[in-house]
Amino acid sequence: MSARDFFLREVYPELSLPLAEMYPQVSLAEGARQHSLGQHPVLMLVALSGTGKSTALELLRGRLGLAGAEVIPTRRELTDWVLFPLAQALADEPIAPVTDRVRRFAITRRFARQVEGGMAALFSWLYLADEARRPLLSDGIRGPKEVGYALRHFPRWRVVELSLHPLTRLRRLSSRKDGFDQAEGTADFSFLPLALQAEAQALLQAGEISEKALAIGRAEAANYGRQPFVTGAGYPNYHRLDVDGCSPEAVADAVFDIMRRQK
Repeated sequence: MSARDFFLREVYPELSLPLAEMYPQVSLAEGARQHSLGQHPVLMLVALSGTGKSTALELLRGRLGLAGAEVIPTRRELTDWVLFPLAQALADEPIAPVTDRVRRFAITRRFARQVEGGMAALFSWLYLADEARRPLLSDGIRGPKEVGYALRHFPRWRVVELSLHPLTRLRRLSSRKDGFDQAEGTADFSFLPLALQAEAQALLQAGEISEKALAIGRAEAANYGRQPFVTGAGYPNYHRLDVDGCSPEAVADAVFDIMRRQK
């Protein structure tokens, strides 16, 4: 039995998910005039926490007249609704919410070992009405393994990956006030390139970065690596943007230009 079939037969009936109420054009079972999300054109904006993808995505939605018009679940929602219950059931663990970000990363990493493609595959488990509003925007995948799986299996998806200097990202993570950033930190710099570790230690001592940001960065590196998708040039639907020194508006403009060129 596939992981998807196991979820639908053994786990889903025990859950009370708000999927139908929040996303009426989406289901976990194929219906009339519905197809897997893997067959629909989706723009996937990819980046690690603190890179600015959420801000750029919101600006892009406004540019496209899509503000407030969410069509498909977010990565966080799909993780809470499907990934965690499935991963917990497969491990014979109680199904319960997971709030600590480091523990969330650990369970997500375990899921990726059990299901090829991780979250990229999980998004394709969704069925979307053919008449759903376009374009479809998401920040639902992370890291080279998920990106590579998406590019190989879902050629109608366009993947735009944002790249930011690691220390700039740690500064942003340290100063933002996102309630989702719950993590107990330690002063461990081992996930950073060796050339940046001394500078990061100095920034921690100066109060410019936090142990919580280091914990999140370390957990993300364990899940998704430190580098962008290195073989992206071999895929016509992959683009990488270096966003160091760019404003959120400039990032949104660059992504919008990619969308316009590829219509």
